[in-house]
Amino acid sequence: MPGHQIAFCKEKESDETSLLIKQAIETGTQIQEEDNVRDSEFIISGTDGGLWPEIWYVSTKLKRHFSGNLDSFKRIKNIYGVETNTGENQFFFIRGIGAVDVISGSEKIRIQSVYYTPELDRNILSLDQLIIQGITVKFNGEKCKLFPMFSAPLLNKKNILTGLTREDEIGAKEKQFIIENESYHETFKSNYLNDYFERLNLSSNEPDWNVMILQFMKFNEFQDCKALLDMLDDGEYVMKYKYEIEGKFEEMIDWFLRVKMGINSRPMPVYMSNNKRVNMLELSMIVKREGGHRTLTSNNLWAMVSKDMGHDYEDGEYMRIVYAMYLDVLIYYYKFKSTQDNVRSEQTQGAARHGRKWRKKNGKHWRYTG
Repeated sequence: MPGHQIAFCKEKESDETSLLIKQAIETGTQIQEEDNVRDSEFIISGTDGGLWPEIWYVSTKLKRHFSGNLDSFKRIKNIYGVETNTGENQFFFIRGIGAVDVISGSEKIRIQSVYYTPELDRNILSLDQLIIQGITVKFNGEKCKLFPMFSAPLLNKKNILTGLTREDEIGAKEKQFIIENESYHETFKSNYLNDYFERLNLSSNEPDWNVMILQFMKFNEFQDCKALLDMLDDGEYVMKYKYEIEGKFEEMIDWFLRVKMGINSRPMPVYMSNNKRVNMLELSMIVKREGGHRTLTSNNLWAMVSKDMGHDYEDGEYMRIVYAMYLDVLIYYYKFKSTQDNVRSEQTQGAARHGRKWRKKNGKHWRYTG
C-alpha cells in the first residue's frame, strides 16, 4: 500500500523472502554509513577551479599537513623522516617542511609546517593541525572554507633587479637544495624500509630497549644531560621516539635550572598567555636547524620560528625570551662540554699512538704494549 515500507511490514516478518530483503536493506544502510565515515577529505573552495597540483583538501584523519607538489611551497627546509600513522595504509617519506599559500574563497592563507612527501598524489591539510594553528574550518557538503583566527602583515618587498620578493628568492634556493639532496633521501627511504621489514620478523612481545632507556634515564649530573642531547643528532631516532623524548627533554631542563644553576623561578612546563603549551624540544630543534639563537636574532627570524611551531607571528618575541631563559645557557654549556670531551679524547688518542711507536734494540723490532 502507498506509504508502507517492506522492511517494516509486520505481516511479512514470517515471510523468508521478506526477511532476506529486510536484511539486505539494513546491510546496505550500514555500508552507506561506513562509506560516509571513510569519506574524510573535503575540497577547499577556491582551489577546486585550478589544475590538479593546485587543488587542496582538508582531512579529518591525518594529523599533519602534507603535499606531494614541491612547486606549491613558498618556503621549505630540508629534513628527512617518515610518517606511518597516516590512515592511508602507506608510508609518507618526508623530504622537507615548509609554508604554502592556499586560496580559500577569495582569500590567500599562509599555512605553515607542511610536509613535502612525493609519495602523495595530492595536497592535504590536517583538520587537527589547522585548529592548533588557529584556523577555523567550515564545512558545506563535500567542500569547506578556511578562516584564519588571526592575521599578521608580512613585509616582503620586491628586488628591483630580479623582480622577485625576498621570500621568493629564498624559496627558490630551498627548493633547489631539496632537488640536490634527492639521492640522500632515496638512501634513507631504502634503509628505513629494510629496517622496517626486518623488525616485522621480531616477536611483538620483545621490549623496545630505546623506550626503556628513555623511561629510566635520570639526571644526576650534567653528563646525563649531554647523553640526551647527543641523541638529538639522530633525526630518525628523534622522530620515532618523539613522545618519550619530549618528556625527558623538559625533565632535563627542569633539573639543569633548579639543581645545576640554582634557579627556581622558571616553571616547567612552559605556557603562553593564551594557555597554549610551548613544545621545548621542538623549539630547540628548530633553533638548531636555523643556525642558533644568535643567527635568528640578528636576522629577525623569531616570528618565523613561532609560525613553524604552530603559533602566531606576534609570538616570535615570546619564543625568543623562552629560549633565552630556558635553553640558551643549557645549549652553550653542552657545546662547551662537548668541545672539552673532544680535546681530552684527542689527547688520549695521541698519547696512545705515541706509546705504540716501534722501537729498535739490538737490530730487532717490537711494539711497546706496556
